[in-house]
Amino acid sequence: MQKTQILVVAVVLAGVSLVVSDDDVKPLDFYKYSLQWGPSACLYPPPGKKCEGRPEVRFTIHGLWPQYNKDTPVPPYCDDLTCTNTKPTSANEVVEMLKKSTSQKKLLSDWPNLYARQGRKEEDNLEFWKYEWKQHGMCSDYPSKPSDYFNLGFERGSEVGDILKNLQRKDYKQPQIVCNIKSQLLEIRFCYKEKKPFDCPNWMGSKTCNTPTANIFLPDGAGWTDAVNYNFSNNGGNYIKLV
Repeated sequence: MQKTQILVVAVVLAGVSLVVSDDDVKPLDFYKYSLQWGPSACLYPPPGKKCEGRPEVRFTIHGLWPQYNKDTPVPPYCDDLTCTNTKPTSANEVVEMLKKSTSQKKLLSDWPNLYARQGRKEEDNLEFWKYEWKQHGMCSDYPSKPSDYFNLGFERGSEVGDILKNLQRKDYKQPQIVCNIKSQLLEIRFCYKEKKPFDCPNWMGSKTCNTPTANIFLPDGAGWTDAVNYNFSNNGGNYIKLV
């Protein structure tokens, strides 16, 4: 009887320890919304990954990532319980939810796993979304509302519009750019605070894009040759534009 009571107390204490008070929660500063260019991602994929088939010549969502002040990534929930005082929906629960969700079709179109295997597309995409939720969604402003988190990604996409055209406007908010090892445009990341765009704290996201004026190539999908050469300029740090 005594052992049972001790076990019950231990379980209760373990549950209570996961609850973080409002005073202990670290406030998020902003979100980084990252879009990736398929041909560049597929030309030089991460170790152990490859693209099966020719990628579409367009931007797709890589992720929506909460950041702390000074452009510091918020760690995954499993590494930092102080990111929220709400018990997050587990990654496995999110997978089951997405299997039945009507938004899966939109995720496949706008937020796909570029390295999904042809014979395991559904499984690999679900694993990708599970990873994004576990790494970023659980510590977002929507830890128990995964649908709201993924829908926010869709909303940001609709606001970005014609990215390369908008980047030629002087009043466009400064994004962060990332290149692959061949100075090809890999990602463009936009920053949002309280759902409003603002200039990202750092305009360079990789060593291959770290010059004040960078000649960056945008490969196309026909043989993945460099179709366009864009010149990005941060003009002293005020904004990035295409010239």
